[in-house]
Amino acid sequence: MKQPRYMLTVERDGKLFYRYNPPADATEAGIVCRKQLFCGFEEAAAFCEEQNKLLDEWRSDRKHLKNLSEKSKVEDLVRSYMQSIDFSKLSKKAKYDYPYYLKRWYQSRTAGTTLINTRIADLSAPMCQQIYDAHAAHSISLANHVLAVYKVVFNYAIRNGFTLFNPFKNVKMQMSRPRRVVWEREHLKRFMDTAFSRYEWRNVGIIVYMAYSWGQRLGDMRCLKWSNYNLDTGVLELEQSKRRARVSIPTHIGLREMLSHQHNDFGWQQYIAPSQRKAKDGTLVPYSVTKLAQIGKEIMQAAGLPDDLQLMDMRRTAVTEMVQAGVPLPNIMSITGHATPHSLTPYMRNTLKSATVAQEMRGLL
Repeated sequence: MKQPRYMLTVERDGKLFYRYNPPADATEAGIVCRKQLFCGFEEAAAFCEEQNKLLDEWRSDRKHLKNLSEKSKVEDLVRSYMQSIDFSKLSKKAKYDYPYYLKRWYQSRTAGTTLINTRIADLSAPMCQQIYDAHAAHSISLANHVLAVYKVVFNYAIRNGFTLFNPFKNVKMQMSRPRRVVWEREHLKRFMDTAFSRYEWRNVGIIVYMAYSWGQRLGDMRCLKWSNYNLDTGVLELEQSKRRARVSIPTHIGLREMLSHQHNDFGWQQYIAPSQRKAKDGTLVPYSVTKLAQIGKEIMQAAGLPDDLQLMDMRRTAVTEMVQAGVPLPNIMSITGHATPHSLTPYMRNTLKSATVAQEMRGLL
């Protein structure tokens, strides 16, 4: 094994040991530290290689930042952020979502040019408010997601010293009314029948049905791997991407059979329901947020479903069904990953079914 960079062999009192001695600028920045290594060569080399990896990431980050200033365009800032250590430390889902959200506003026009071509120094809070308001007129929820990501990117710019101002910080957000739409079982059946009528729609159907059956977010189901699901026991083991809650959920017989057939066809690669797009190594990659929404819309239209239904309603539908069935809140939280019963308040609905369950549990019906 070749001796890594910055690894020194030291002899003292007839004994050999090793030292990791990286450049001063990296230690002063707190990226890596000097260390005496009283262990075998392989263990010491592995430690040094890991430290050098952090060091190389830091240098790469600094290289992208070197030529940035307030005269740079938003495009330059976004590119730098995408190549930064900050971005590399995001969850896998966030790495998929952030580029999607950023691109939503790239071509928004303000002061005679597009946002992506605007200089950082020229971008003002009123201009950002104008962009936000234009997009919020179509979807408040989506506009709020995009705004949050742009705030993150400009905070990154501030931390690295090429601007002192985050123009998105003072944008006044609109509050969208909580969405209450849930799917009827008949809606779901028509969606699934239609999804399985065409091979190219099949995996979108699987993603949607997993989200409904397990009460999980579409994003987590979109990127779900076979390593998360035990084919023998039918148990899903998942760390949710949004708040890192860990859940263990059993699977009903219908979905278990569906996933068994799915594994026969797609078990050779890591994702349970991948897209048809291939990576460079020949494996399949997950659906993008945009592609999943597009195909889902095609399926819903082909199934003749109501226009107010959306794929993202699956988690809400599952939780609402549990609430109406009288499932105790701690048991629901074990599935949804919510930290407190208060978080389930948006799913509470005053319906005849819920009232009937309550009266039956009182022994009055």
